[in-house]
Amino acid sequence: MLSVCETASGGVGRYQDNLRAMSRYGMSCRVLLPDADRHILGPEADVVTFHRKKRGIGSLINMLRAFLAERKRRRHDVYFFNSTFSLVPLLVLRLIGDRTVSVYCAHCWAIGTLDPDSWKGRLIRAIEGTLCGLADLVINVSQSDLAIATRFGYRGRQIVLENAVGEADPDAARDLFASDVEGAIHLLFVGRFDRQKGLDVVLPAFSQARRRNAGLHLHLVGGVVRDGQTPAPREGVINHGWAGPHEIDSFYRSADALIVPSRWEGMPLVILEALRNATPVMASTGCGMGDFLERAGCGTSFELDSETLTALLAGLRRDDLIAARPAARATFEAHFTQARFGAALAREIRTMVGKRGGA
Repeated sequence: MLSVCETASGGVGRYQDNLRAMSRYGMSCRVLLPDADRHILGPEADVVTFHRKKRGIGSLINMLRAFLAERKRRRHDVYFFNSTFSLVPLLVLRLIGDRTVSVYCAHCWAIGTLDPDSWKGRLIRAIEGTLCGLADLVINVSQSDLAIATRFGYRGRQIVLENAVGEADPDAARDLFASDVEGAIHLLFVGRFDRQKGLDVVLPAFSQARRRNAGLHLHLVGGVVRDGQTPAPREGVINHGWAGPHEIDSFYRSADALIVPSRWEGMPLVILEALRNATPVMASTGCGMGDFLERAGCGTSFELDSETLTALLAGLRRDDLIAARPAARATFEAHFTQARFGAALAREIRTMVGKRGGA
């Protein structure tokens, strides 16, 4: 299988871990990704790269050239296309008459970030909604993404196969955050400091809530990538910067809860990483997982506005968060393991390849 990534930053890069883990089902995965993102997958990954200085026509052409060169060099039984810009090589593949089994995953439909009735929204709907149908299978990473595809009549065989993450580091620490205040609550934010992730709403709400709940602490793990900015210092807020894969589980495990205030998402991997560490989650409605977390007893959903969030944070009790930890871990084991993901995707791929072979 060849997995095609226009970028491997963020969740797309972590998703490749799931595809590579399918080796246990006899399926090898080579990843096509930008040279600048090579480090994301680690030295053991089987990769082929193309030059990408920044998103644009030049980088798109480089990706397409690298894809066609890899196709000529090695026969792949399956192509897996990640995110909107990878629809270009999928289109070219079909135009040249190649019917190799192909899978497409948007990771978050682009229309979810736009006004669907604006001219730009209508254009994006037409592009992604039509081109995704060129794939034999379209994977939605959440029920909310499937609802979007259904609402706008996107083509292709659409299924839900929820994201997954590997197991947590068994040696992760539980005591990164020390506090002298009895009943102190340590909240964690993990991600980019940009508009999509909603940190600009959390920070003022946190400051207001801390006036009513002095034991609140907020730990930031992340940084600026594109259009964001590093927040100014605030009382009770600690900016730890980016954390490496060997460190991140210690942050989750030490936190009383993860807060995910995104304006839009497919399915945030940070939620799954928190659950694997038995850490409950507070997620905005833009994440599309709030109802699920509440039904599972391991999280809370909230509307992303300052007044609502202030009231939620001010009313937090550490005992309630501790009580939710077993449910958080149980939810991970039931829904978000790589074994569950790999077995489901392997079944789909084997069925499609078998049918194509018999055609």
